[in-house]
Amino acid sequence: MTKIFNIKEEKILHNIVKEYTKKKPIIEIKNLIDFISIRLKLNPNFNRNKIELILKKFFKNQTILIGKKLIKEDILKIPIRNEINQLILQNPGININQIMNELNLGANRALWHLKILISFKFIRSVKYESQKNFFVYETNSDSDIMFIYLRNKKVKSILNYLKNQNQPVRPTVLSELLSMHYNTIKKYLDMLVELNLINMVNGDKKKRYIFNFKMDKKVLIHLNSL
Repeated sequence: MTKIFNIKEEKILHNIVKEYTKKKPIIEIKNLIDFISIRLKLNPNFNRNKIELILKKFFKNQTILIGKKLIKEDILKIPIRNEINQLILQNPGININQIMNELNLGANRALWHLKILISFKFIRSVKYESQKNFFVYETNSDSDIMFIYLRNKKVKSILNYLKNQNQPVRPTVLSELLSMHYNTIKKYLDMLVELNLINMVNGDKKKRYIFNFKMDKKVLIHLNSL
């Protein structure tokens, strides 16, 4: 069972941790506990056991990290880091090259800020076809591949075309209209069917495809924003 602490008590401890991390990173937990115990020795509401339990909660929630001077609330105070976080929030599945181009960042600088955001669980990364793609930490990983594909220009053009059609469309028609090789069209159509973004309809022994307007509403909203 998770221990519930008074918010005021947590705030007191949090402020002391901030003071500690301004001087040095948290390397030894014992040293941090000793420091806090000394600061709170005249406060009857705290004992060593309570301090340890609250700190355990902080570490579990990634509010503070061993070996870091930063604490979670400080992370997004850096403007460019906040921009990266917002960009990932608005563009699930974005990769590092796209982040660098969008924000005019060099590789080392982008990697440094991404590493910090990952460390404090603001974001997570998924490697797909040799590229690292980034998502907000709390998002459902079951949708990762779908969002990665939705960033593909060819996939977007197929979906946008089908979305504006009232009738199912043959792959050969798509290939001609979108100037894509037939095999490329077929590969993406099969994938989009698997992801439930389009439906396949059999007619006259020819496969046709139509946009799936009954897909998850959140996904549909995202598609409309592309």
